[in-house]
Amino acid sequence: MNKIFCISRQGSISAGRNNYFTHLIRCSKQRNFANTAGKPQRKHHYFGLGLLGIFTGFVTYDGVVNDFIYSGASIRFLRSVKTASLIAIDYFLLERHVDDFDYDLQLKQVHLKSAGRLLETCLLNGGLYIKMGQGVAAINHILPKEYTSTLEKLQDKCLPTTKADVQKVFIKDFGANPEHIYCDFEYTPIAAASLAQVFKAKLKSGEDVAVKVQYGDLQKRFTSDLGTIMFLQDIIEIFFKNYNFGWILRDLRKNLVQELNFENEGQNAERCAKDLEKFKYVHVPSIYWEYTKPRVLTMEWVNGFKVSDVERIQLEKLDLKDVDLKLFNMFAEQIFHTGFVHADPHPGNVYVRKNPKTGQAELVLLDHGLYEFLPESVRLPLCEFWEATVLRDEQRMKSAAQKIGINDHMKFAEVLFQQPIRIHGGRIKTKLSESDIEYIQQVAKKNFELIMGTLKDMPRNMLFVVRNLNTVRAIGRQHGDVVDRPRTMARYAQHCIYVKYNSIRSYMFWFYRRLIFEYNLW
Repeated sequence: MNKIFCISRQGSISAGRNNYFTHLIRCSKQRNFANTAGKPQRKHHYFGLGLLGIFTGFVTYDGVVNDFIYSGASIRFLRSVKTASLIAIDYFLLERHVDDFDYDLQLKQVHLKSAGRLLETCLLNGGLYIKMGQGVAAINHILPKEYTSTLEKLQDKCLPTTKADVQKVFIKDFGANPEHIYCDFEYTPIAAASLAQVFKAKLKSGEDVAVKVQYGDLQKRFTSDLGTIMFLQDIIEIFFKNYNFGWILRDLRKNLVQELNFENEGQNAERCAKDLEKFKYVHVPSIYWEYTKPRVLTMEWVNGFKVSDVERIQLEKLDLKDVDLKLFNMFAEQIFHTGFVHADPHPGNVYVRKNPKTGQAELVLLDHGLYEFLPESVRLPLCEFWEATVLRDEQRMKSAAQKIGINDHMKFAEVLFQQPIRIHGGRIKTKLSESDIEYIQQVAKKNFELIMGTLKDMPRNMLFVVRNLNTVRAIGRQHGDVVDRPRTMARYAQHCIYVKYNSIRSYMFWFYRRLIFEYNLW
């Protein structure tokens, strides 16, 4: 018994010693682990603080020296990539449900969601992004209405800048704040566009004026923003081989640089006013050169409302048909006669006002920053092509297209008129039905490469003309297509062909051709 107890006691002592030493070893290991692990953790901690310090220093330096140009460009780049990725993922996931009975409804929901993301990104990024969004909104004959109706808000709903930003531009360009230049200056913008905001002011002589002030950082961020857009275009081209618009963006770069110079815009406005002076119903605001700089444009204050405001047109008891006829003739004069073409005639740039004496509608043409010039070598064949297309004279269509440098005359006609062209058994339509629009969208998707090939074949100065035609066509559609735009412009094109020499003989020949033209359309 004692022996057993002794053995048991010795075992307990031994076990206790083992537990004690085990505890010491564990504690020692934990202390050693803590000592060895603590150093790397402190290193990581210091490394993180170092990165944060570098980033903070970069942003601070960029803000003081460059007005946050580089850090802002990085944010816009990441925001754009994020938006593009989310949109791509949504459409990718949607393809898994292509056989669902409610696929069309899901597709419309994705369209609307994606359009909302684009709108938000364009508004936050500003500048060129807004201008691109405005261009997308103008092609409502091809893109889903969820996109075009959403992005239409970009025409006059851009984000305003602060009072300090406006003052910074004036101090740099004039050497003084707006209050010292004008008798009165209202800092709340009356309109905000892609490149600038418009404010109401009063000259010391008493006249009310509209002052267009460019966003202060726009010229500095132009290169980086265009680079981001080109990068996204290149990425899209990798995954979608057919959707390549990079060549268009590269060609537009020169024109966009000109648009950033408001003195150039003032000169364009005066030339436009001279070209259209024969139209008593067209008004171009006068420029006050004493108060104009490359980033600040001061012009005559004009009251009016957007040409797309159908309710206001009717409220003013103006004839919608009269408004459209004047609108189409105004731009037909530029395209077919003068060749000096307004490249951005969206509704925010075309206002309507009522003449107090005659009670008739007058058009006010705004924003003359972007123009294109069509030389006679392109303009006259274009007149011939337009007339021949309306008359469905394929031989003359082909001949006129070749003079311009276009090989596929039928595709060229569809690009200009934005509807299927049938030589036999049909006519150029004034008003397109929903089925016609759906058909156009399907054809555009199916023949996208051919359409892009036609655009590439066109002279580069024709691109803005196509944009002008699309934008004006969209306005006519908003009005219900109450005027036959193709025929109206065809009559104007024909007039420009045969009266260019301004002689009695040319007028007689034009009258003869006009009789034949009207007879064939009767």
